[in-house]
Amino acid sequence: MIRHFMAIATLPLGLLGAGGVLAQVQDPQEPAATYVDDLIVDGRNISQAARAFVEVVAEPPPGTRAARWNRSLCISVTGMRRDFAQYLIDRMSVVALDAGAEVDGPGCQPNVIIQATGDGRALAAELVEGAGLAFQPSINGTNLGRDALNDFLTSDRAVRWWHVSFPVEPDSGQIAIALKGQAPPTVTVRDASRLRSNIRYDLGYVVIVLDMSRTEGVPFGALADYVAMTALTQVDPMGDFRGEDTILNLFQPGIEVGALTQWDLDYLAALYTAPTNRASAAQQARDIAQRLAGLRRDGLVDAEP
Repeated sequence: MIRHFMAIATLPLGLLGAGGVLAQVQDPQEPAATYVDDLIVDGRNISQAARAFVEVVAEPPPGTRAARWNRSLCISVTGMRRDFAQYLIDRMSVVALDAGAEVDGPGCQPNVIIQATGDGRALAAELVEGAGLAFQPSINGTNLGRDALNDFLTSDRAVRWWHVSFPVEPDSGQIAIALKGQAPPTVTVRDASRLRSNIRYDLGYVVIVLDMSRTEGVPFGALADYVAMTALTQVDPMGDFRGEDTILNLFQPGIEVGALTQWDLDYLAALYTAPTNRASAAQQARDIAQRLAGLRRDGLVDAEP
C-alpha cells in the first residue's frame, strides 16, 4: 500500500494511467556535463526572513487573529477516484498531525470539504448558490469578505478555497459571536489585558475546489501538499508568494517546487504551537515568526556536518 501511494504521488496528473521512459545516450568520448541548481542568496537574517514569511502567508480576516484547527479535522474528498482520494486524505492527515493538529477517522462530520471537478468556476458558483450562509461574506469577520468571495467564484486557478473561522471562548469552546438567528452568547471575562485576550480564533470549516482540468503536469503528491497547506492555515488566495520558499508557488510559472518545503513545515509547526490568546494580530504574528525563526535555526544547526 505504501509503495502504491508513493507511485501515485510522483505521477503527473496529466499522465495518470500512462507511462514512458526517455533514455539519452552520451558519446563515451565526451565528458558528461554536470548541471547544478541556481544558487539563490538571501541577504535577510533568519528572523527577518521568518517575519516576511508570516506576513506573506498568513491572511486572517480583518480585525481578527490567525486561526487554526483547535478541534479535529475531518476530511472529505468527492469527485475523485477512490485511491487518489484516499491518498489525498492520508497525506493531509500526516501533515496535520506533524504540525500538531488532530484528525478524526471515518464516520466523522466533515469540516475540510474537498471537491474535484473538471470545471472549477461552475462548481464554485453551484456551491455558493446552494450553501447560502456558509459563504456569507463578512459575518462578524468570519471570512475574508466580498473580494475574496468574488475571487472564489471567478478565478481560473487550479485550486480555490474558502475559510470560515470563529472567535471561541477557550474554556468552553463556545462561539463568542452571535450567528444569524441566534441570541448573543455570554463570554466570561477572566484575565484579559493589553497582552492577553479572552478568546481565540478557531477554523470552523474550509471548502476547497480542485479544477483537475488545470492540473496537467502537476505531480499528485505536490498537489496534495498544496491542498494541505491551504487547509491547515488561512492563506490569501490572491497572495504573491514568489519571494518565499513555499509549496504555494506550485502553480507559479518558472518556479519549481514539488513538496512542502521546510519553511512550510516549520511555519505550520509554529502556528500550531504559538499561544492563541494574544490581544492583537500583530503580537500573534510576532509570536509565530519568533517560533518559526527558532525552528529554522535549529534545523540549520542539525544540518551542519
